[in-house]
Amino acid sequence: MRDKQFIKDSIKMDLHRVINAAGNITKPIPTKSVNEFLNHAYRDFEKIQLDSKEAELKKELLQLTKSLKNVDDPLSRLRWVEDIMTLRCRI
Repeated sequence: MRDKQFIKDSIKMDLHRVINAAGNITKPIPTKSVNEFLNHAYRDFEKIQLDSKEAELKKELLQLTKSLKNVDDPLSRLRWVEDIMTLRCRI
């Protein structure tokens, strides 16, 4: 098993890819790619022993993943991407 920091960096990279893919409001959201990166990040959380803060971040990631289907206009999309960015910074 890889060390915890390596896994956390992998999660952060997946979220960075989500931000890049979904953050450009001039193009449609590449939903399939975004969902793949979100799911990969979520699965990576399961590879490490989580403290209470990290468990809360994992739960927040799941909520953001579920809320993607409600993103239907540029403003809500930017807010959603901002929430992903905030989550990434908190990891």
